[in-house]
Amino acid sequence: MRLIVTFEIDERDPKVDTPDQPTSDPAKTRTYYVPQLRIASGLILFIFVITHFINHGLGLVSINVMQAGQDIRVWVTESALGMALLIAAATFHFVLGIAKFIGTRTWRLGSRDIVQLIFGLLIPIFLIRHVLGTRGVEEMFGVEADYAYALWAMWPNEALWQAILMPLVWIHGCIGIHHWLIVRPWYRRSFWLWNGLAVIIPALAYAGYVAAGRVSTLQSNYHNPLSAEQYSTFVSTLQMTNTVYYVLLAGALGIWLLLLIWQRFSSRVVVTYTNGPAIPATRGLTVLDISRINRIPHASVCGGRARCSTCRVRVVEGYESLPPPSETEIKVLKRVAAPANVRLACQLRPTANLTISTLMPGNVDAKRGAAIDRYHWGVEQEATILFCDLRGFTKMSEGKLSYDVVFLLNQFLGRMAEAIQDSGGFVDKFMGDGIMAIFGMETSVQDSAVSAIKAARAMGGVLDGLNQSLQDELPAPLQIGIGLNTGPVVLGRIGAGHRTDAAARITALGETVNTASRLEGLTKQLEVQVVVSNTTIEASGLPHDEKMERRNVDVRGLSQPVSVYAVKRATDLPSSDNG
Repeated sequence: MRLIVTFEIDERDPKVDTPDQPTSDPAKTRTYYVPQLRIASGLILFIFVITHFINHGLGLVSINVMQAGQDIRVWVTESALGMALLIAAATFHFVLGIAKFIGTRTWRLGSRDIVQLIFGLLIPIFLIRHVLGTRGVEEMFGVEADYAYALWAMWPNEALWQAILMPLVWIHGCIGIHHWLIVRPWYRRSFWLWNGLAVIIPALAYAGYVAAGRVSTLQSNYHNPLSAEQYSTFVSTLQMTNTVYYVLLAGALGIWLLLLIWQRFSSRVVVTYTNGPAIPATRGLTVLDISRINRIPHASVCGGRARCSTCRVRVVEGYESLPPPSETEIKVLKRVAAPANVRLACQLRPTANLTISTLMPGNVDAKRGAAIDRYHWGVEQEATILFCDLRGFTKMSEGKLSYDVVFLLNQFLGRMAEAIQDSGGFVDKFMGDGIMAIFGMETSVQDSAVSAIKAARAMGGVLDGLNQSLQDELPAPLQIGIGLNTGPVVLGRIGAGHRTDAAARITALGETVNTASRLEGLTKQLEVQVVVSNTTIEASGLPHDEKMERRNVDVRGLSQPVSVYAVKRATDLPSSDNG
């Protein structure tokens, strides 16, 4: 049965709000700290892997350079703090990985998640041999595990094992890093760089290992440091350690199978999708699990890790029976200002029947998460808005030929748009003889305010240049008014359906935008070129002097006066170069 998903406007309900304080329920607290611990431990291990791979890559230079790199690396990793941190990270990550496998209720996770999970379970099989053959021999028998020994022990007999182990570890880690960073704009913008590094680093590492191994075979006269008895002890230890891991893996698999059997016969709830099916499901599954198990399209860019909000749903019926959100869920929902009846499907485990409506397109594929146009569905964030208007243009254009009017307007708007774009702004729209621009779509609030002020200064300079070059064609110098305001806005593509091209340009909505427009209108009344809100000046961190007159003004539509700075000339605005 094909699911028809309806999309509802995410209206704010004044009677319900996302909780401001985290729940004190220990189970809910664990759902917040466990993912954080998995990320932290994974990052520590991945940093160790990167340095280890880079050290291998130095084999392309020489074995001596490899050893010098190892001496620097082990100074950190074999220190008391470094060793404790590494052992703790490995232990936590292994335990949490087994727990994640046991908690898996469906294999419809997406190819990346399945590969990551399977590779994670395979890594210890190959890693145990490598660790015992190097660090283990050093601890058990006092053999110095430098590169002379390592290359003697691993080349060429262990070349195949290394060729399998290195991709297992690297791909497992890269998938985890990808899911962690996928929602961050800077990561998506520089995706080409990370893709390149993900290929180059392991390739150079294995090439360095092979090159050093061949040189070692030709030049080294290294002798076996292990006696027959020690080697027998090593083999016994390796077999015992492998057996322990296989038993643990078999135990985890057995628990997983028992849970699946229990799931089939345990109590059930019914989840009804608006304009879609009603699904009987096991109590304890997340809504996202239920969607995946029953092949119902459900967006999840981060793979169900509560690092994005794309899987969120509106609870139409059954809201009163829902368990409270965890700290992790609260953090994400507050970021998107969701009302209380909107929950994350990857975190919501229904305990009673409920009806839901998905709020993101059901055909979004997590594998292409980086390509999702977030502005199509609206983004709420801090930004700086600039309005600029050409004063008295209607009167100035009276009696002129149409060609002259268009030429003059294009000169003005084109040059002003260039000043905005050169300063890092986005031209939202042209409104007759005016411009609206957005700053801070992909930058911090401070950067947005600094860029907007920089643009206003540049626009003042452009105006002076235009008046000088067009003085013979103008009855009077051109005059402008600029309004600047910083605050929360909603950014989205409005009125163009599913199109994401120029016909669906991004625009900004909200009180911040309206206030910026009103401030631009006040420039005529105050006889200045720029009126900039105090929020913009404070956000920028730029200094202000006597050329900027501080005053409180009444703004139409607002009940309280707004604190602003009136600036006679735009070029008198503060500059980041001098501040």
